[in-house]
Amino acid sequence: MSKNNGNVQVTLNDRDLFGMWARWVSFINGSVNYERMMGVGFCHAMLPAIKKLYTKKEDRIEAYKRHLTFFNTNATTGSIILGLTAAMEEQKANGAEIEGETINAVKVSLMGPLAGLGDSIFQATIFPILLSIGIGLGLQGNIAGPILFTLLVLGISYPLDYWWFKKSYKEGRPLLSKLMASGLLNKVTEGASMVGLLAAGTLTARYINFQIKYEIPLSVGEPISIQADILDKIAPNILPLLLVIGCWTALRRKVSVSKLILGIFIIGIIVGALGII
Repeated sequence: MSKNNGNVQVTLNDRDLFGMWARWVSFINGSVNYERMMGVGFCHAMLPAIKKLYTKKEDRIEAYKRHLTFFNTNATTGSIILGLTAAMEEQKANGAEIEGETINAVKVSLMGPLAGLGDSIFQATIFPILLSIGIGLGLQGNIAGPILFTLLVLGISYPLDYWWFKKSYKEGRPLLSKLMASGLLNKVTEGASMVGLLAAGTLTARYINFQIKYEIPLSVGEPISIQADILDKIAPNILPLLLVIGCWTALRRKVSVSKLILGIFIIGIIVGALGII
């Protein structure tokens, strides 16, 4: 059933798309936080599309909640996700059988690859080169250094950012229609969900790391290390995995993120002070 008024097809025009992109480049990093990272900025960028595509209050609220979830990627290449998401929301609003979980699954699956691509091209290559030019001029007392750096960064990243956004929106519409007609959309969703889970597992293994320092003394021989001799024999990094599973279980039981972070913070201080970890 169509989410807009009657059977009239609602599409986003150039003004709507430019408004989305302007919000993206202006505010995507404006409210970064540990709970949702860029989630608030992404939802803010989606406002022009949500307000135009959905006329019912409940549909808008559902879309707001959908795009206030965790989101984090490169700010330049990430506009590709914004364009594709806009195309999916447009299809959904016009009656296509696209679930909210499908939209989020596609977003999550693209976050990591586009972040890696954007960071390697811009953050690790282009911007440092431009920065070295600006710093070189600045050290000579030339005010053109910071001005030139700013103009070059904006002159390179903004046009690419906008072009990627418009291209992904335009190409995403026929692609989604083909996927839905062929029945491949569900398979794409399942694949995207698997990629998202793999990305979450990779982040867990890479960024969460702690070990138990306590050892069991023996009357004869070396003491037994709880970490090396027991836990690592069962499974390496089992404690970070258990912590993530515990946090996930708590979130499913509606424990607030603030309470969860505070609890981990307090427990970490206590066990650290006692020399356990």
